[in-house]
Amino acid sequence: MKEIFFLFFSYLLGSIPFGYIFTKIFAKRNILEIGWKKTSASNVFKNVGFLPGLLSGILDLLKGFFVVYLAKKFGFSNSICVLAGTFAIFGHNWSIYLKFAGGRGIGTFIGAGLALDPKVLGLSLLPFFLLAIIWNASIGTILLLISAISLSLYFGRFWSFGIFTLFSLIPIFIKRLSPIKDLKKEVFFNRLIFDNDNPCFELRIKRIIQKLKRKTIF
Repeated sequence: MKEIFFLFFSYLLGSIPFGYIFTKIFAKRNILEIGWKKTSASNVFKNVGFLPGLLSGILDLLKGFFVVYLAKKFGFSNSICVLAGTFAIFGHNWSIYLKFAGGRGIGTFIGAGLALDPKVLGLSLLPFFLLAIIWNASIGTILLLISAISLSLYFGRFWSFGIFTLFSLIPIFIKRLSPIKDLKKEVFFNRLIFDNDNPCFELRIKRIIQKLKRKTIF
């Protein structure tokens, strides 16, 4: 019974919408009406500001870390630790406090992964950051998840980190396809891969270089 209560607690903690809260505090606006209309820290960072985005990202990460850390501290089984992290992601993506609106779950996934296995997570993040800088963070996220599963197999951590990653694919990719009511066949692939209705093939590093050149000129 205590395991069920703890998983419910994990969902409630994961549901705390820090992106929504900090947008209200700093901009007096509703993040669900801004940008891509999700509470993701990336949305807050891009469309509200650096500080609220940073705070949202840190706290989204910490709530994932905290539930897994507590599960370990209380001596729960590996299965409950994995499910606690997963429930926190579900809470973040479908918050009970926002009528089941929410974010994308990547920050909370990283936080829970850090508590589960920092080595596997750290190595998985390297290709993510590289691809996010060079090309696109959405593509980087896919590589992060693939790397996490592959490395968990390599290091013999599949039944913890690997299973956690597989479970996390469900809320992460369903959220990419949302809003489901507006999902059309022609945008399905774009949302799944690029997390957007339109594909993004342009390299981010190219845009950064062009921006730096313009600043240098002026």
